[in-house]
Amino acid sequence: MEFSEVIKKRVSNRDFSDKPLDEETIRAIVKDAQRAPSWADSQATRIYIATGETVKAIKAEHAARVDRGEADNSDLPPLHRQDWGRGYEGIKEHFRYFESFLTDMDSEFILPQRNLFNAPALAYLTLPKGAPLWGLMDLGMFAMTLMLAAANRGVASIPAYEIVKFPDEIRPRLGIADDELIALGIGLGYASDAHVNQVQMPRITLDEVLTLKK
Repeated sequence: MEFSEVIKKRVSNRDFSDKPLDEETIRAIVKDAQRAPSWADSQATRIYIATGETVKAIKAEHAARVDRGEADNSDLPPLHRQDWGRGYEGIKEHFRYFESFLTDMDSEFILPQRNLFNAPALAYLTLPKGAPLWGLMDLGMFAMTLMLAAANRGVASIPAYEIVKFPDEIRPRLGIADDELIALGIGLGYASDAHVNQVQMPRITLDEVLTLKK
């Protein structure tokens, strides 16, 4: 696939089909992600991926905790979208646009999120606790390379806070040590034909992003 097509294929998929993701494809995607740049070539990011019975158990516990209204206890503290401050005003517009696209927020947005987007594979990216802030930059580059590698193979993805907001449902099932920071969760699999997956969030103009001096 041409790289320009891969870029366009990489969108945040909010509902996955029940088609499983095979181990060979997962390994190939992660191997490609290892080509991401890393500060001082530290390569400190680690990735844990739940599939099969493990992912089913995580989803079941997650849904039960959401239904009980349990408070988040993520390793990285959450920040409400209204509190992000200068430069992030577009977050409100994002949600207004998203809500206008959907016909039923509960069934199209909230329920899939509760069920961790029905993803057949859940990837968790970690860093050593106490890592410098540069480590998060490394992890972000690894994550983006992972999602592009997935898109190149026809695999959909979504990076989402929902996936990591209860670390204690993840650590014992995947053997993640307490000295590792669970920083990001990514759902992987094949897109369903759900209406929510048809939304294409607009991007701000190039001139709003780019300053070019000659």
